[in-house]
Amino acid sequence: MGEKDFNRKQCVRAFLKVGFFEAAQRGGKHDKWFPPEPIAASLTGLQPRFIMVPRHNELHCQSKILQELKAMGGDELTEAFKKAL
Repeated sequence: MGEKDFNRKQCVRAFLKVGFFEAAQRGGKHDKWFPPEPIAASLTGLQPRFIMVPRHNELHCQSKILQELKAMGGDELTEAFKKAL
């Protein structure tokens, strides 16, 4: 499997393995995923404190999710996510 080839189920499973947790369910079309506390504490400036993942199974934003992960935790977090896939 390529690094940019994953569906929603695989993405959610990898988020849970890396330590992310989901915000309370809302009625929208996306889920909010928050990083673990050490990563959340290090975020400063305009960097969002969460990553949005669409609820439909086919994702077309894999590269955007990887970009957000890199902005949050650098290459270490991105590589941990890819391993968890």
